Amino acid sequence: MAKNLGENMSDSNDLRNGTMPMDGPAESTGAAFHLQQGRKYRRTSIIIGVVGLFLFGIAAGVVAFIFARRAEAAGVKATAGKVLGVLDIIGGIVVIALYFANR
Repeated sequence: MAKNLGENMSDSNDLRNGTMPMDGPAESTGAAFHLQQGRKYRRTSIIIGVVGLFLFGIAAGVVAFIFARRAEAAGVKATAGKVLGVLDIIGGIVVIALYFANR
């Protein structure tokens, strides 16, 4: 009298009869969207932070830091983006100070 493995599952959760969407339950789509958006913000902050090390220091640093904050607001760690943003800002200030010190 062994029961089948899926016998206790309700038919509404069965993927085989097409009652549940393939991407998961509807309740998790909002959270998944925020995580996906946070990952995009994290990636963007890192890219802009690396570019800012060589070009557009202060402006790129501010933008990278903002994107990192948005990623963290969406629940994704973005420490690298924040660090790169701060390094861009500090590097830009140092370059400007050296430029005006040599004039």
